[in-house]
Amino acid sequence: MDPIVAIVLILGLAKVFGELLERGGYPPMIGEIAAGILVGPAVLGLVTMNETLELFSTIGVIALLFISGVEMNARAFAAARNAAALTAVTGIVVPFVLGIVGGALLGLSAVEQLFLATVLSITSIGVSVRTLIDLKMLNSMVGNTIVGAAVVDDVIGVILLGILSSIALSGQLELAPLTATLVLAVLFTVFALTAGRRLFLWAFRTSHRMLTHEMPYVAAIVIALGTAAVADAVGLHYAIGAFVAGLVLGPQIRNDRSVFDGLADFAFGFFVTFFFASIGLLFHPDPAVFVSVLVPALILLAITGKTAGGYIGSRPYMGDRLQALMVGFGLSPRGEIALVVAQVSLSTGIITRGLYSGVTVMVIATILAVPLLMKWGFAARKKREEAVKGGRPAAESQ
Repeated sequence: MDPIVAIVLILGLAKVFGELLERGGYPPMIGEIAAGILVGPAVLGLVTMNETLELFSTIGVIALLFISGVEMNARAFAAARNAAALTAVTGIVVPFVLGIVGGALLGLSAVEQLFLATVLSITSIGVSVRTLIDLKMLNSMVGNTIVGAAVVDDVIGVILLGILSSIALSGQLELAPLTATLVLAVLFTVFALTAGRRLFLWAFRTSHRMLTHEMPYVAAIVIALGTAAVADAVGLHYAIGAFVAGLVLGPQIRNDRSVFDGLADFAFGFFVTFFFASIGLLFHPDPAVFVSVLVPALILLAITGKTAGGYIGSRPYMGDRLQALMVGFGLSPRGEIALVVAQVSLSTGIITRGLYSGVTVMVIATILAVPLLMKWGFAARKKREEAVKGGRPAAESQ
């Protein structure tokens, strides 16, 4: 299909489906993913992923994480660092162990067990952030903990992927590349929050003195894309660099409402839609997996592992059990990084086509289920708070 026609088809259907879902009280990104599934290889086969759509999808996740960083309250985010750190650890350890145990029970080989444990340990920060933005809970304690833990999870996910690839391809663990990646990640973070921060702020403030009125808008985009590219160059995901850039520039951009609104339209009006539609385009499972025990087992492991890990890590910092449960739900979606790990593992012979198909179904299932679980959780907590304010005993409202 002609690229322009494909873009028109995807964008039009994704926005229509998203609108219909939002009118029904559900997160619009579910409709956007459904549009990708409909026109993609899984159903109609009208559009397949290509370099152009992949580029749009990448810019989409960069824009989404940049906007989330801009909207994030940096002080509140920093205040949640202890909760996020502990939650990130338990949110990795619990699903990783479940992946090993579950893989063994499913009869997978040792390297396939390691693959499954790696995939189950990774959170889709893009899905989590979009859900929190749609529910207007990004700057809550729950939201700050989810985002902080998801950022750390992505870094750990890169390291786990390196370990998986090293063992699968060479038969042994090579520490030098992993150490280099970890050192570069630390250096990138330190630079971005010190010298990089001063450079970003100087560039953005200088752009306001230019005669070209759209220069601040351009400066923000250049900084977001540039920081994302540097993050990718040091072995991290684009999303982490974009999030850090947004967090640094947040106060400046929020003070210029025209720039903020323009960036939000740039993100959600076009590119972010392509990011979620592209997840649907990547969904083309083997029909045989639907009649096996593999798919329900993977979905159960995926949601149970992250929910339990997020709950255990965040519970000491949350006001009640429901908040901790919400953190676990928020860490449960798998997305683009899990699919990339699966694609790399399939191409290198680490996993079979059947396991790959099962993982793609699991990824889509968690993406579709988690926004609904989080919507239910936040609604339940709001109802509980209203009941308490209305004078009923807390025990009655639980």
